[in-house]
Amino acid sequence: MPARIAPDQSRGYLIPIGVTVRGAGETGVFKRMIAIVGQHPGVVMIVATAADDGMPDELDSRLIASGARQVQRIILTSRGDSELQGALAAVERADLVLLYADQPLRLSTLLGGTALARLLRRRNAEGMAVGGIAAGAAILAEHMLAGGAHGPTPRMGSVTLAPGLGLSNRLVIDQGGASADRLGRLLGALALNPFALGIGIDPDTAAFIGPDNVMDVAGHGGVTVVDPADVGHSNIADASPSAPISITNLRVHVLVHGARYDLDFRRPL
Repeated sequence: MPARIAPDQSRGYLIPIGVTVRGAGETGVFKRMIAIVGQHPGVVMIVATAADDGMPDELDSRLIASGARQVQRIILTSRGDSELQGALAAVERADLVLLYADQPLRLSTLLGGTALARLLRRRNAEGMAVGGIAAGAAILAEHMLAGGAHGPTPRMGSVTLAPGLGLSNRLVIDQGGASADRLGRLLGALALNPFALGIGIDPDTAAFIGPDNVMDVAGHGGVTVVDPADVGHSNIADASPSAPISITNLRVHVLVHGARYDLDFRRPL
C-alpha cells in the first residue's frame, strides 16, 4: 500500500517509462521529467541488472544532458545493498529516484521488504518523484506484472504477478513490447485483479502520474489503458490450466503524446 500522506503534503509524481531504444536527444521524455521535478535536481538511479548492461551509463548521460545537477547510482547485487546507510542517505537527499532493471523479478527480490523500499514509499508520500524505466516501471505498482506470454488472448497460468513497491495500488503496469504482445498479459492480470487499471507503455514513452492522479502521456509511442470497472462474465474460476480466459465488458483507451487520463474517475480528459 502507498504510504499515508501528511495533511500538509502532496504525493510526488509516479513516472513509469517504457523501454528506451532511441538515442539521446531523440525523445523529450527526460527533459519533461526533469522540468517537472525542478531546476537542476539531484537524481538517484537504483539499478539491478546484468553487469555487462551499458544502459545505466547511457541513462546517466541523458539525465545530465536534460538538466540534472548530478546522478548518483545505487547498484543492487544483494538484499544487503538495500539496507546500506549510504544508499538510504542518498534517497533522503534526492529530488528524483529512478529504478532500472532488465527484469522485474531481479529488482523486486533485491528491494522488496527492505529499508530502501520503505524509504521510497515514505519519500514519495512526502513529494519526491519516483520513476521506473523498462522493467523498473512494473515494480512501481502494488501488484507487479513480472512476466507472461505474448499474444492477445489471456490464458490460465500465462501471467506472473508478484508484490511490487506499492507506490500505487490502482495500477498494473506492462512496460515491454508492442501493444499486440502485451494485451494478453494485461487482460490476464486484470482477470485475476479487476480492481486495478491496466496500463501498457510503448518504448520511448512515459506516463506522468501527478499528485491529482491525472496521467499525462509523453513520448513517441502510446499508452494503452484497460479499464475493468464494469467487467462482466469471466471464466477465471472454472478455466483449466493453460485454457483461454474469457473476460467481457472491458473499456480500452489508447493515449498518445499530449493525452490525459483521470485515474480516479477512469476517463480521458
